[in-house]
Amino acid sequence: MAEFIEVRATIEGRENAAAVAHDLLRAGLATSIDIDVVPHPSASAWRLTLITTDQLAPALEQHIRGSGGSGSIVSRPVTRDVDSYPDWLTNQP
Repeated sequence: MAEFIEVRATIEGRENAAAVAHDLLRAGLATSIDIDVVPHPSASAWRLTLITTDQLAPALEQHIRGSGGSGSIVSRPVTRDVDSYPDWLTNQP
């Protein structure tokens, strides 16, 4: 089973963030995307939080950089609990 990676990136502009998220899903680079607004000094900025595999993470990061990512891109492994469920899957049997 592939390891899952959480990737967080900031994209300027609502339309641009939506377009980047749409492109990532269509390309199969992310299995889950959360979009939320973040304070930004110059314009509206949106944070994308994505779940991908360790094999796809480099391509995903490259796509974000090429699509107008305005801040740092932070990647970290998704941690698992003692029952081997990812931390974002709670209350599993």
